[in-house]
Amino acid sequence: MEVTVTRAENSSDIKTFVELPYRAYRGEPYWRAPLRIERQEHFDPKKNRALAVLQPSFFLATRDGAPVGRIASFVNPVHLQNHDDATGHFGFLDTVAACDDETVAALLRAAEDDLRAKGMSRIGGPYNFSVNDECGLLVDGFDSPPSVMMPYGRNDLPKIVEAAGYEKAMDLYAFRYRMGETFSTPPFVSRVKKRFESDHSITVRPLNMSQLYEDIALIVGIFNDAWSGNWGLLPISDEEAKFLADSMKPVLESHSLWIAFVDDEPASFTLMIPNLNEATLGLDGRLLPFGWATLLYRIKVSGVKSARIPLAGTRKAFHKTRRGMTATVGAWEACLRAQHAKGVREVEFSWVLETNKDLLGLADIYDCDRYKTYRIYEKPL
Repeated sequence: MEVTVTRAENSSDIKTFVELPYRAYRGEPYWRAPLRIERQEHFDPKKNRALAVLQPSFFLATRDGAPVGRIASFVNPVHLQNHDDATGHFGFLDTVAACDDETVAALLRAAEDDLRAKGMSRIGGPYNFSVNDECGLLVDGFDSPPSVMMPYGRNDLPKIVEAAGYEKAMDLYAFRYRMGETFSTPPFVSRVKKRFESDHSITVRPLNMSQLYEDIALIVGIFNDAWSGNWGLLPISDEEAKFLADSMKPVLESHSLWIAFVDDEPASFTLMIPNLNEATLGLDGRLLPFGWATLLYRIKVSGVKSARIPLAGTRKAFHKTRRGMTATVGAWEACLRAQHAKGVREVEFSWVLETNKDLLGLADIYDCDRYKTYRIYEKPL
């Protein structure tokens, strides 16, 4: 049957859009169903205030009346303000297993036509909804499940997207660090750590849960300064920061976030969150009727063995300086050590731009395994 692509505009269509991956990927060995309530809030403009500026368009592909794929397109004014490249974005590209090239091509055409009508001359993606959310199409590392807040992908999709005229814009790497049963520090880091212990102008503290929003705002300030000017990156807005805090609040503990100060000035931070994809295995994304109890037990009692570092950074004023490196190591090591004490044995460090020599060097120092590659694509319209 011919594929038909239509806009998802009413609440029933949006529900179908949000739930399509659960049907499309169910039964695949490395698919990890995200919590449905979290996904629903991600698409709810009352919860995710960042959607107000995007005004996304949602599309569903159907064949013989049944939904077989989805895609979203949107123009991000913050991106245009920072990069001035007349580029709109697509995201949430998913299809059921039985789909062929025609379905993906039809979905991409719908997104392209929508962005062209909005005055864009280039399309890039995938972004779900921005570079600060899940982004990239998995092109390498299909033999293991994704970590929390990282996208899932089938190995046939990159070739189909490339056949539709899309080319690589940038690769994003995911590194895996195995800590083992005994925590150890690499020799180079140990030498820097000694400086940290002897320099009383540099201090590090964990997250203060009683001032969660203030601490999240503090690290967002560091992050926005640290990564400003990097390829594709956008400052995290106040609305995004609050949504981030609210989204992570159920799984955050004081040992999840460590902030380093130089002469009492916030200088660096490392944030690590438990890998919910490990904790939610087998729940199909549902917390009711008993999923919440299973999830709570796995996180709070039995504990998860894997975690992810989604955010870290050091203010530019401290880049390439002795005290900046010392502060960075102080926050990084404190976070790793605290998580190891909680039973974490494997950490994903993601994502890292393929051009970021400093972070690639850090991954090398810790002998991390680069085990997944996600690709951002682009195409002229």
